[in-house]
Amino acid sequence: MSDSPSDAGADDEESYEGVVIDGKYRIDALVGRGGMGTVWAATHVDLASKLAIKLIRPQYAEKADARRRFEIEARAAAQVNSPHAVRVYDYGVTDAGIPYIVMEYLEGESLSEAILRRGSIPLEEISKILNQAARALEKAHERGIVHRDLKPDNFFLASNVEERNNELPYMVKLVDFGIAKLLDLDGTGLGAGLSGPTQTGMVIGTPTFMSPEQLTEGGEPDALMDVWALGVTMYAAAVGRLPFEGDVLGDIVLKVCVEPLPIPSRQNPRLPAAFDAWFARACSRDRKNRFQTVTEMATTLDAIVNPQAVDHERVQYKLGKVKAPAGEPEVHVDVEDDAPKPKLSPAVALVLGLLLGLSLVAAAVGAIAWKNKVEQEELDNAPPAPTPSASATH
Repeated sequence: MSDSPSDAGADDEESYEGVVIDGKYRIDALVGRGGMGTVWAATHVDLASKLAIKLIRPQYAEKADARRRFEIEARAAAQVNSPHAVRVYDYGVTDAGIPYIVMEYLEGESLSEAILRRGSIPLEEISKILNQAARALEKAHERGIVHRDLKPDNFFLASNVEERNNELPYMVKLVDFGIAKLLDLDGTGLGAGLSGPTQTGMVIGTPTFMSPEQLTEGGEPDALMDVWALGVTMYAAAVGRLPFEGDVLGDIVLKVCVEPLPIPSRQNPRLPAAFDAWFARACSRDRKNRFQTVTEMATTLDAIVNPQAVDHERVQYKLGKVKAPAGEPEVHVDVEDDAPKPKLSPAVALVLGLLLGLSLVAAAVGAIAWKNKVEQEELDNAPPAPTPSASATH
């Protein structure tokens, strides 16, 4: 059978069911959709092993940026080589010109789906999720790989992985390295030319999970951007909502860069004050005060949920401005961020200026309309003018 999709179905979704790719991989059924690609369950024709295959959507197959994202995703995940990053087995292009990635087949749900289903997740479980994710990210950062798109959607809680331990009923797998930054730190050339589809003035990533420097300054991506995104992700899991929400990019930028950081325990009273301190450190706008590695932030959160096994003085040092009441493991913190506010890039400043200008224009138009309405109502409700009497005409 050829490796081209059949006619689109009623929902305009391309179908690959029954297609054999490269003479080795038979596609069975659709299991997931993304903005640029689709994921299918598949079977290795000779080995009969179950796999997953991600194919770029045909409308993106001729776009250089989209194809580069696919290649980055395959190479980055393969280089991490961690049980907590999705395993990539093969990468290629079909006879029809469609790039594909062959990955391990996972069953379960994303962290995003778990949050929507459960509302919020206990802090003890969050600490274990972070610990597993940090193992993969530490390896990635050592290889010069910055994920740049960490969010609950990209944490997969796999229930069908045999290597998982008894800590959790699933194993955490990081997925979607499509906009990762591959830096050639070891001189191997593996990252050469694979810097992600970045263009000047372009926002790369998901804004609600992006650090202030990503949104406003640009520059070379680094591990501290992933630290920030991890902090936002763990907040979302603990609270059940995002810390920085907005309908437009300008709202999100202001909340990330200017407004006081939210305090998790005010949204979820079950959370200890120590987690407030942890989040303030994870998402410190001052990069020097932020956790410097993902391992450090995972170890500190583990110390918060397992206070009997830690040195409280050391935890306080890691968290920053804190004080612990005598005999109590909780840590209280002033989460006001005194860091200098990031300088806006010209592109972001222009966007915010336009948004502010539009808001002022809308307010002015609304005020004029309200004034005209009030004046009209006064005219409509005014008593009729008196008719001149006969005596007044003489």
